[in-house]
Amino acid sequence: MLTRPNALFSEIGTQAIERGLADPVLSAFFETVMTAPRGEVQQGLKPYLPYLSLCSDKMKDGAPPPIFYVGRESGQRTLFGEDWATPTSPASGLRTPDPDLERASAEGYGKALDGTPYYGYARTEVHVNGETFEVAFERLIVAVRPALQSSVRFCAYFGVIQDLRRTS
Repeated sequence: MLTRPNALFSEIGTQAIERGLADPVLSAFFETVMTAPRGEVQQGLKPYLPYLSLCSDKMKDGAPPPIFYVGRESGQRTLFGEDWATPTSPASGLRTPDPDLERASAEGYGKALDGTPYYGYARTEVHVNGETFEVAFERLIVAVRPALQSSVRFCAYFGVIQDLRRTS
């Protein structure tokens, strides 16, 4: 019997995007961010905001940074639902509802915050509202500054769900 791990998070590298192997909208976003003049990334983000989740640059205890914006067409909103994406008290930032997913996904954010855009593939089980799903997705994480002189930076996460199945 063939067995496979419950979770797989694999960095593919941005060369795959450059070779045309990524989702076309994700690829266009990557091209826009990488070719934007320094300090002008903010304008380039606007057309892609519906697909993005934005989070801080503060990672604690090996967890990804808290999310402060979830686009209406983003993979995270699709997976975790409208109620999750529009919290009643957003001041502290959002966390994904699955702690195992949080731990497994953190490495990509760390690499992006260290200065290298992260592009990878993941397949994992996710637990949401008492149900279990198997999800496969590609994801791009880039750290950006809203303006050249800005001391603030944040992560832009572009995730594309390729397969989603409820298993319980």
